[in-house]
Amino acid sequence: MSAIAIKGTVDSTKEFTDAHGKEFADPELVGPMLANAVVTNEGLLYFAPDYEPLLQGTIFTNIAYGVAWLGAEADEAQLAGKFDQAEKLGKRAGLLYARALTLTKRMLRLRDDGFDDAIAGGLDKFKVWVDENFYEKKDAEPLLVAGSAYFVAMIESEEGLAAAVDVPYARYMIERSVDLDPASQGGQGLSILGMYECTIPAMLGGNPKLGLELMNRAAALTKRRNHGVLVMAAERCAVALQDRKLFHDVLMEVIEAGDVPEYRVSNKLARHQAERLLKQMDDLFYD
Repeated sequence: MSAIAIKGTVDSTKEFTDAHGKEFADPELVGPMLANAVVTNEGLLYFAPDYEPLLQGTIFTNIAYGVAWLGAEADEAQLAGKFDQAEKLGKRAGLLYARALTLTKRMLRLRDDGFDDAIAGGLDKFKVWVDENFYEKKDAEPLLVAGSAYFVAMIESEEGLAAAVDVPYARYMIERSVDLDPASQGGQGLSILGMYECTIPAMLGGNPKLGLELMNRAAALTKRRNHGVLVMAAERCAVALQDRKLFHDVLMEVIEAGDVPEYRVSNKLARHQAERLLKQMDDLFYD
Protein backbone atom coordinates (compact mmCIF):
# COMPACT_ATOMS: atom_id res chain seq x y z
CA MET A 1 0.00 0.00 0.00
CA SER A 2 2.85 2.38 0.79
CA ALA A 3 4.41 1.79 -2.63
CA ILE A 4 1.08 2.44 -4.38
CA ALA A 5 0.58 5.70 -2.49
CA ILE A 6 4.14 6.81 -3.24
CA LYS A 7 3.78 6.07 -6.95
CA GLY A 8 0.61 8.18 -7.05
CA THR A 9 2.36 11.05 -5.29
CA VAL A 10 5.34 10.87 -7.65
CA ASP A 11 3.08 10.90 -10.71
CA SER A 12 0.97 13.84 -9.54
CA THR A 13 4.05 15.83 -8.50
CA LYS A 14 5.69 15.26 -11.87
CA GLU A 15 2.49 16.32 -13.67
CA PHE A 16 2.40 19.58 -11.72
CA THR A 17 6.12 20.24 -12.15
CA ASP A 18 6.02 19.59 -15.89
CA ALA A 19 3.13 22.02 -16.24
CA HIS A 20 4.16 24.77 -13.81
CA GLY A 21 7.56 24.02 -12.29
CA LYS A 22 9.44 26.35 -14.63
CA GLU A 23 7.18 29.31 -13.90
CA PHE A 24 7.80 29.97 -10.19
CA ALA A 25 7.55 33.69 -9.48
CA ASP A 26 10.45 33.38 -7.03
CA PRO A 27 13.15 31.14 -8.53
CA GLU A 28 15.12 31.34 -5.26
CA LEU A 29 12.66 28.77 -3.88
CA VAL A 30 13.87 26.14 -6.30
CA GLY A 31 17.32 25.57 -4.77
CA PRO A 32 16.00 24.59 -1.32
CA MET A 33 13.23 22.59 -3.00
CA LEU A 34 15.76 20.59 -5.02
CA ALA A 35 17.89 19.98 -1.94
CA ASN A 36 14.83 18.74 -0.09
CA ALA A 37 13.84 16.60 -3.07
CA VAL A 38 17.23 14.87 -3.06
CA VAL A 39 16.61 13.70 0.52
CA THR A 40 12.90 13.01 0.11
CA ASN A 41 13.31 10.96 -3.05
CA GLU A 42 15.90 8.76 -1.39
CA GLY A 43 13.37 8.03 1.37
CA LEU A 44 10.66 7.25 -1.17
CA LEU A 45 12.99 4.89 -3.02
CA TYR A 46 13.13 2.75 0.12
CA PHE A 47 9.46 1.88 -0.39
CA ALA A 48 9.38 1.93 -4.22
CA PRO A 49 12.94 1.12 -5.35
CA ASP A 50 11.88 -0.18 -8.76
CA TYR A 51 9.61 2.67 -9.90
CA GLU A 52 11.20 4.19 -13.00
CA PRO A 53 9.61 7.69 -12.74
CA LEU A 54 10.88 7.98 -9.14
CA LEU A 55 14.34 6.80 -10.13
CA GLN A 56 14.36 9.25 -13.03
CA GLY A 57 13.29 12.11 -10.78
CA THR A 58 15.93 11.25 -8.17
CA ILE A 59 18.67 11.12 -10.80
CA PHE A 60 17.55 14.47 -12.19
CA THR A 61 17.44 16.23 -8.81
CA ASN A 62 20.92 14.98 -7.90
CA ILE A 63 22.33 16.30 -11.17
CA ALA A 64 20.35 19.55 -11.11
CA TYR A 65 21.29 20.45 -7.54
CA GLY A 66 24.91 19.54 -8.11
CA VAL A 67 25.30 21.51 -11.35
CA ALA A 68 22.92 24.44 -10.93
CA TRP A 69 23.42 25.22 -7.23
CA LEU A 70 26.56 23.65 -5.81
CA GLY A 71 28.40 24.19 -9.10
CA ALA A 72 27.36 27.83 -9.23
CA GLU A 73 28.40 28.37 -5.60
CA ALA A 74 31.75 26.74 -6.31
CA ASP A 75 32.31 29.09 -9.26
CA GLU A 76 31.50 32.10 -7.09
CA ALA A 77 33.87 30.88 -4.39
CA GLN A 78 36.61 30.34 -6.96
CA LEU A 79 36.21 33.88 -8.27
CA ALA A 80 36.36 35.22 -4.73
CA GLY A 81 39.59 33.35 -4.07
CA LYS A 82 37.93 31.01 -1.56
CA PHE A 83 39.57 27.91 -2.97
CA ASP A 84 39.01 25.65 0.04
CA GLN A 85 35.30 26.40 -0.06
CA ALA A 86 35.19 25.79 -3.80
CA GLU A 87 36.93 22.44 -3.35
CA LYS A 88 34.48 21.42 -0.62
CA LEU A 89 31.49 22.33 -2.80
CA GLY A 90 33.01 20.40 -5.69
CA LYS A 91 33.36 17.29 -3.53
CA ARG A 92 29.74 17.59 -2.40
CA ALA A 93 28.62 17.84 -6.00
CA GLY A 94 30.78 14.84 -6.90
CA LEU A 95 28.92 12.70 -4.37
CA LEU A 96 25.61 13.66 -6.00
CA TYR A 97 26.92 12.79 -9.47
CA ALA A 98 28.22 9.42 -8.30
CA ARG A 99 24.85 8.64 -6.72
CA ALA A 100 23.04 9.70 -9.90
CA LEU A 101 25.20 7.32 -11.92
CA THR A 102 24.49 4.43 -9.54
CA LEU A 103 20.75 5.05 -9.76
CA THR A 104 20.98 5.35 -13.53
CA LYS A 105 22.45 1.89 -13.82
CA ARG A 106 19.65 0.56 -11.62
CA MET A 107 17.04 2.25 -13.82
CA LEU A 108 18.53 0.78 -16.99
CA ARG A 109 18.75 -2.71 -15.47
CA LEU A 110 15.08 -2.49 -14.52
CA ARG A 111 14.16 -1.50 -18.07
CA ASP A 112 15.76 -4.76 -19.23
CA ASP A 113 17.97 -7.23 -17.34
CA GLY A 114 20.25 -7.54 -20.36
CA PHE A 115 21.81 -4.12 -19.65
CA ASP A 116 25.03 -5.44 -18.10
CA ASP A 117 25.56 -7.98 -20.87
CA ALA A 118 24.97 -5.25 -23.45
CA ILE A 119 27.58 -2.99 -21.83
CA ALA A 120 30.05 -5.85 -21.54
CA GLY A 121 29.45 -6.87 -25.15
CA GLY A 122 30.78 -3.64 -26.61
CA LEU A 123 29.29 -0.58 -28.24
CA ASP A 124 27.58 -2.30 -31.18
CA LYS A 125 25.73 -4.71 -28.89
CA PHE A 126 24.81 -1.85 -26.57
CA LYS A 127 23.33 0.15 -29.45
CA VAL A 128 21.09 -2.79 -30.35
CA TRP A 129 19.99 -3.05 -26.71
CA VAL A 130 19.15 0.66 -26.54
CA ASP A 131 17.18 0.56 -29.80
CA GLU A 132 15.18 -2.46 -28.63
CA ASN A 133 14.29 -0.93 -25.26
CA PHE A 134 13.84 2.75 -26.16
CA TYR A 135 11.78 3.22 -29.30
CA GLU A 136 8.88 5.58 -28.52
CA LYS A 137 8.83 9.35 -28.12
CA LYS A 138 8.07 8.96 -24.41
CA ASP A 139 11.32 6.98 -24.03
CA ALA A 140 13.39 10.02 -24.98
CA GLU A 141 13.28 11.61 -21.52
CA PRO A 142 14.47 8.66 -19.37
CA LEU A 143 17.17 7.94 -21.94
CA LEU A 144 18.23 11.61 -21.87
CA VAL A 145 18.41 11.56 -18.07
CA ALA A 146 20.48 8.37 -18.17
CA GLY A 147 22.91 9.76 -20.72
CA SER A 148 23.16 13.01 -18.78
CA ALA A 149 24.17 11.15 -15.62
CA TYR A 150 26.97 9.39 -17.49
CA PHE A 151 28.19 12.63 -19.05
CA VAL A 152 28.13 14.68 -15.87
CA ALA A 153 30.09 11.95 -14.08
CA MET A 154 32.72 12.18 -16.78
CA ILE A 155 32.95 15.96 -17.10
CA GLU A 156 32.17 17.26 -13.63
CA SER A 157 33.01 14.71 -10.95
CA GLU A 158 36.30 13.56 -9.46
CA GLU A 159 35.53 10.14 -10.93
CA GLY A 160 35.74 11.58 -14.43
CA LEU A 161 38.69 9.49 -15.64
CA ALA A 162 37.05 6.28 -14.46
CA ALA A 163 33.81 7.24 -16.17
CA ALA A 164 35.48 8.26 -19.44
CA VAL A 165 35.44 4.69 -20.74
CA ASP A 166 31.65 4.97 -20.83
CA VAL A 167 31.63 8.04 -23.09
CA PRO A 168 30.61 6.19 -26.30
CA TYR A 169 27.74 4.55 -24.42
CA ALA A 170 26.61 7.84 -22.90
CA ARG A 171 26.83 9.53 -26.26
CA TYR A 172 24.69 6.94 -27.98
CA MET A 173 22.00 7.21 -25.30
CA ILE A 174 21.84 10.96 -25.89
CA GLU A 175 21.86 10.53 -29.68
CA ARG A 176 19.03 8.00 -29.47
CA SER A 177 17.07 10.36 -27.23
CA VAL A 178 17.52 13.15 -29.78
CA ASP A 179 16.33 10.82 -32.54
CA LEU A 180 13.17 10.04 -30.56
CA ASP A 181 12.43 13.63 -29.47
CA PRO A 182 14.99 16.39 -30.11
CA ALA A 183 12.86 18.91 -28.18
CA SER A 184 12.89 16.90 -24.94
CA GLN A 185 13.74 19.14 -21.97
CA GLY A 186 14.19 22.17 -24.21
CA GLY A 187 16.69 20.57 -26.58
CA GLN A 188 18.95 19.42 -23.78
CA GLY A 189 20.13 16.37 -25.73
CA LEU A 190 21.52 18.47 -28.57
CA SER A 191 23.13 20.88 -26.12
CA ILE A 192 24.85 18.02 -24.25
CA LEU A 193 26.24 16.66 -27.50
CA GLY A 194 27.41 20.16 -28.39
CA MET A 195 28.99 20.63 -24.97
CA TYR A 196 30.90 17.38 -25.40
CA GLU A 197 32.29 18.39 -28.80
CA CYS A 198 33.40 21.75 -27.39
CA THR A 199 34.86 20.38 -24.15
CA ILE A 200 37.02 17.56 -25.50
CA PRO A 201 40.25 18.87 -27.11
CA ALA A 202 40.40 18.52 -30.89
CA MET A 203 43.46 16.23 -30.62
CA LEU A 204 41.28 13.80 -28.62
CA GLY A 205 38.39 13.87 -31.06
CA GLY A 206 36.48 17.00 -30.11
CA ASN A 207 35.03 19.31 -32.77
CA PRO A 208 34.11 22.81 -31.47
CA LYS A 209 32.63 23.92 -34.81
CA LEU A 210 30.26 20.93 -34.82
CA GLY A 211 29.56 21.57 -31.15
CA LEU A 212 28.48 25.13 -31.89
CA GLU A 213 26.20 23.90 -34.69
CA LEU A 214 24.54 21.46 -32.28
CA MET A 215 24.14 24.22 -29.69
CA ASN A 216 22.53 26.48 -32.27
CA ARG A 217 20.11 23.70 -33.25
CA ALA A 218 19.19 23.27 -29.59
CA ALA A 219 18.66 27.02 -29.15
CA ALA A 220 16.50 27.18 -32.27
CA LEU A 221 14.12 24.55 -30.87
CA THR A 222 12.98 27.07 -28.24
CA LYS A 223 13.52 30.15 -30.43
CA ARG A 224 16.49 31.02 -28.19
CA ARG A 225 14.18 31.29 -25.18
CA ASN A 226 16.05 28.64 -23.15
CA HIS A 227 19.00 30.74 -22.06
CA GLY A 228 20.87 27.90 -20.40
CA VAL A 229 21.71 26.58 -23.86
CA LEU A 230 23.05 29.99 -24.91
CA VAL A 231 25.28 30.30 -21.84
CA MET A 232 26.65 26.80 -22.42
CA ALA A 233 27.38 27.69 -26.04
CA ALA A 234 29.36 30.73 -24.90
CA GLU A 235 31.18 29.00 -22.05
CA ARG A 236 32.12 25.84 -23.91
CA CYS A 237 32.09 26.57 -27.65
CA ALA A 238 33.01 30.24 -27.94
CA VAL A 239 35.91 29.66 -25.55
CA ALA A 240 37.05 26.52 -27.40
CA LEU A 241 36.95 28.48 -30.67
CA GLN A 242 38.55 31.52 -28.99
CA ASP A 243 35.79 33.70 -30.41
CA ARG A 244 35.67 36.59 -27.96
CA LYS A 245 32.95 38.46 -29.88
CA LEU A 246 30.62 35.45 -29.95
CA PHE A 247 31.22 34.92 -26.24
CA HIS A 248 30.38 38.54 -25.40
CA ASP A 249 27.39 38.84 -27.73
CA VAL A 250 25.69 35.63 -26.59
CA LEU A 251 26.12 36.42 -22.91
CA MET A 252 24.80 39.96 -23.39
CA GLU A 253 21.81 38.48 -25.23
CA VAL A 254 21.05 36.46 -22.10
CA ILE A 255 21.55 39.35 -19.70
CA GLU A 256 19.39 41.75 -21.71
CA ALA A 257 16.59 39.27 -22.49
CA GLY A 258 13.15 39.72 -20.97
CA ASP A 259 11.23 37.27 -18.80
CA VAL A 260 10.26 33.94 -20.37
CA PRO A 261 7.70 32.33 -18.01
CA GLU A 262 8.21 28.74 -19.20
CA TYR A 263 11.97 29.01 -18.54
CA ARG A 264 11.92 31.52 -15.69
CA VAL A 265 13.88 29.42 -13.20
CA SER A 266 16.60 28.10 -15.50
CA ASN A 267 16.93 31.49 -17.22
CA LYS A 268 17.57 33.28 -13.95
CA LEU A 269 20.36 30.83 -13.21
CA ALA A 270 21.66 31.33 -16.75
CA ARG A 271 21.68 35.11 -16.31
CA HIS A 272 23.72 34.83 -13.10
CA GLN A 273 26.16 32.52 -14.85
CA ALA A 274 26.40 34.90 -17.82
CA GLU A 275 27.31 37.78 -15.51
CA ARG A 276 29.93 35.64 -13.80
CA LEU A 277 31.46 34.52 -17.11
CA LEU A 278 31.73 38.08 -18.41
CA LYS A 279 33.88 38.93 -15.40
CA GLN A 280 36.21 36.10 -16.41
CA MET A 281 36.41 37.00 -20.10
CA ASP A 282 39.99 38.32 -20.07
CA ASP A 283 41.16 35.11 -18.40
CA LEU A 284 39.44 32.89 -20.96
CA PHE A 285 40.76 34.45 -24.16
CA TYR A 286 44.34 34.79 -25.32
CA ASP A 287 43.97 37.90 -27.52
